Parts: sequence; structure tokens; C-alpha cells
Amino acid sequence: MPFTIKPNVPKISDPAQFQEWKIEVESMIISNIYHKEILRQAIRNAIGGKPRKILITLKPTATTEEILKTLESNFGDIKSGESKIEEYYKAKQEKDEDISAWGIRLEELLQKEIDRGEMKEYRKEKMLKTRFWKHRGNTELKNATRMFYESDCTFEELRRKVRIEEQELKSAKEPEHPKQVNVHQMDNHLKILNDLKEQMKGMEKKINALTQERQKPNDQVNTSTWNNRGQSYRGYRGNTNFRSRGGYRTGNGRLSHGYRGNHDNNGTFDNRNNNNNRTQNLN
Repeated sequence: MPFTIKPNVPKISDPAQFQEWKIEVESMIISNIYHKEILRQAIRNAIGGKPRKILITLKPTATTEEILKTLESNFGDIKSGESKIEEYYKAKQEKDEDISAWGIRLEELLQKEIDRGEMKEYRKEKMLKTRFWKHRGNTELKNATRMFYESDCTFEELRRKVRIEEQELKSAKEPEHPKQVNVHQMDNHLKILNDLKEQMKGMEKKINALTQERQKPNDQVNTSTWNNRGQSYRGYRGNTNFRSRGGYRTGNGRLSHGYRGNHDNNGTFDNRNNNNNRTQNLN
């Protein structure tokens, strides 16, 4: 006995989605689990946007089949069977189209021909399998699955095998991602390095200053020593009262031979005894 609950019919507002929506509704009709009147009203309520305008052209008592027929004439695929077959034979996998999307596109083209009665169901399996494998965009992937294609596998089995091989090839070609560097951590490291550089520069300046301070006393001592040496030598030669070979120079620079008595303030000696002796001899 059909259910009396309201079915959850998908909404449709974009005419481009009519074919997918139609398949879902037909599936609910064929299931025969919903009451016809309840399903009919649920379908009417699910139609929105531009497609809803066709309800104005229908009677309130229009059946589900009449509603679908009117929608098909307005938004359905109007290509002829020959055009569909031609589109199938020209189909190739697009550059950015994955395995699943490529297989579904082929199935959709053939299923429309079957629904129109322009192609037998038994031809679908072989046509899908052949077109799907031969017109793959990736030659490497096609070569990797050649033996499986030539076996007695079904289209679904072939599609699954190709997907597995595709994933393995992608994994083998993907480069290793470098470890992400924490920007905040890197900034902290740079700050620490800059601080260390500044500290090293300051220490270098202090070391240079200390080295210069230590060198100054040594330079002064060396200069004083050399000056004293020169003065002592000159003083020894010019100022001393000693003279070799029995003579010496007096304070005023005069040469005196031997000791001749007391030395007066101007550097002469008292010669009174000598004068007395000379007077006696003259007498």
C-alpha cells in the first residue's frame, strides 16, 4: 500500500538541471511507494523559478505525467538521436576532467539514446568501455591499464581500476612539501640574531678602547726612558767635574790640573802660597 506521507521531492529552479531532476522524479514514480495524488502535489510544490511558469498553462487537475511532458517540451534536450550519437563519438576527456566526470559524461550521452529508444541497452556496456579507455587524456595512465582493458572486465570494474592507477601516479609525482616555517618564530630568531650582533659590536668597541688605554702608559715610559738616556749622556760629557789623566773641569768649564786648594765661588783657587814662594826666590 502506498505511503500517505509527503515525499521529499528535490527542488528545481534552474532549467539546466531539468534532466537530473526528471530522472529523480521518474524514479519516485516507478517505486510506487507514494500515493499518486500526494506525489503529484509534491512535484508541483517542488517546481520554482522559471520552470514554475509552465504551471499556468496547465489545468489544476493535470496529472504528474502531463506536468513532466510539458516540462520536457520546454526545458528538455531537443537534440536528435543522430546528434547525440555524433556527440558521443567526438567525446574526449577534457584536460581538467577527472576519471569519474569523464565516465559519467559518456554514460549520460548513451542513456539519453536508450531512453529515446534509438539505441539498445546491450550495446551500452561495450561502447562505454571502449570510448572510456581509448580516449583517456593521460597516455601513461592508459598504458598502465591496457591489460585490464583487454580483459573481460565490466565498465564499472575498468573505471575503478583506472581511478586507482590515477591516484597512484599522482602520489608518485607529487613533490614533498617543505615544512612550513612559523613566521612569528622566524621573526623572533631574527630579533635575537640582531641583538647578538649589537652586543658583539659593543664588546668589540670596549675591547679596542681598553687596548688603546693599555698601550698609552707603555708609550710614555718608553719616550721618557729615551729622553733620560740622552740627557744623562750629555750631562756626563758636559757637566761633570771629573777629567781623566789628572785633570778635571771646574764648574765654569775651566780645566784644572790636580787639587790646588779651596774652590771659591767663581771656580778659582787660592794661590797665596805660590805667590809667597815666588817673592822669596826673587829676593
